[in-house]
Amino acid sequence: MAAVEITEETRQQAERVGPPDVVVGIAGAVSADELRVRAQQILSELGSGASSLRFVFAWPGATPEAAAGAAQPAENPALTLVPFAPPTQGTGELWADVSASQRAVLALAASLNARACIVIGSDLAALRTHLIQLFTYAILDRQCGLVMPVYPPAKYDGLINSGILSPLSRALYGKRVHYPLAFDFAASGALCAGLARTSPAAANSLLWPVTVAATQFPQLPVGQVHVDAHHQVAAEGLELSAVLGQLAGSLFQEMDQCASHWQRIRGSQATPAWGNAADGQPDGQPIDPQPMLDSFLLGSKSLEEVWRLLLPPNALLELRRLTKLPPDQFRMPDDLWACIVYDFALAWRLRTINRVHVLGAFTPLYLGWVASYVREVSNLTSAAVEQRLEQFARAWEEKKPYLLSRWRWPDRFNP
Repeated sequence: MAAVEITEETRQQAERVGPPDVVVGIAGAVSADELRVRAQQILSELGSGASSLRFVFAWPGATPEAAAGAAQPAENPALTLVPFAPPTQGTGELWADVSASQRAVLALAASLNARACIVIGSDLAALRTHLIQLFTYAILDRQCGLVMPVYPPAKYDGLINSGILSPLSRALYGKRVHYPLAFDFAASGALCAGLARTSPAAANSLLWPVTVAATQFPQLPVGQVHVDAHHQVAAEGLELSAVLGQLAGSLFQEMDQCASHWQRIRGSQATPAWGNAADGQPDGQPIDPQPMLDSFLLGSKSLEEVWRLLLPPNALLELRRLTKLPPDQFRMPDDLWACIVYDFALAWRLRTINRVHVLGAFTPLYLGWVASYVREVSNLTSAAVEQRLEQFARAWEEKKPYLLSRWRWPDRFNP
């Protein structure tokens, strides 16, 4: 389990209060004064529903000044503020740093023997009374082991999640979770230590809560809550190929490590959700799919020899057919895209070529899928888009036997 440091004064304060019912941990640096005010406001608004619960609000700020601020008497006796030392080594990669901070929060909750831990993104967008109430209800009252968020749907946002992460995680582990990699989620005390544990195979591996829950704690139910928050992600300097490589590469790594589990899973289970679904985010300006299609077409020429090493002949034939379609007729079939992602996961596992090159060759194909998706949903309502994504996810489940065959007998499909 990841080591977490807190000052001796803060530790003594936490021990005097006793094991908390709920740790609300912030996965990033925030103002201690702002956190204190918002925490007191939340407990005040929770009212009688929280009167019997002990809350600890924790944030990465274990300095003498932070400890002194935490030691100040709180207006609400159910509230304790605990600063802890942030992860010492930042990687500069967005999700790796977020995951390290989330693990630190979970490790702190485990060390305090909390009954539940709610992890909140560093921008505090989800630090709201009704969301704390929802997460607490799902863990303590409904006995969920893990509760993931359902963010407001946006037609063109989070396409790496919609196009790869969510359907792949669902097909592998059988949990219909919208956002398997999220800024906000909650875990039961029984799950905290397992989630806090860093994979020995990769110090900078990302935290995939659904994977841990499905493979290590299958007896614990998984739920979701509707989170009406939109996180502001600093996108400056982030190249698509680097972000896609980090996210897809990390998920491929989880696939490799957990193969003995997901190979036994068939189909998927509906996941209960609580709270009111928020209206979709504004779609913003229409997206022109042509630049993405151009990148796909360019990749089909410059990376043809590489794709031959990574994809079976039938996939190459389908891709060649797509390159000959007029732009207004371009559409990548769901089953083809699912199989391509499965093929690249296998190539990553087998190190068919250097893994960096595997992920680099994946980017134009992803842009081809995005071009197809954007063109298809441009005139659909938010509800229709959700139905379309459900159909899309089912195609991944239907093609899982293909993944199993390739995973077990990779040479069978070699050209």
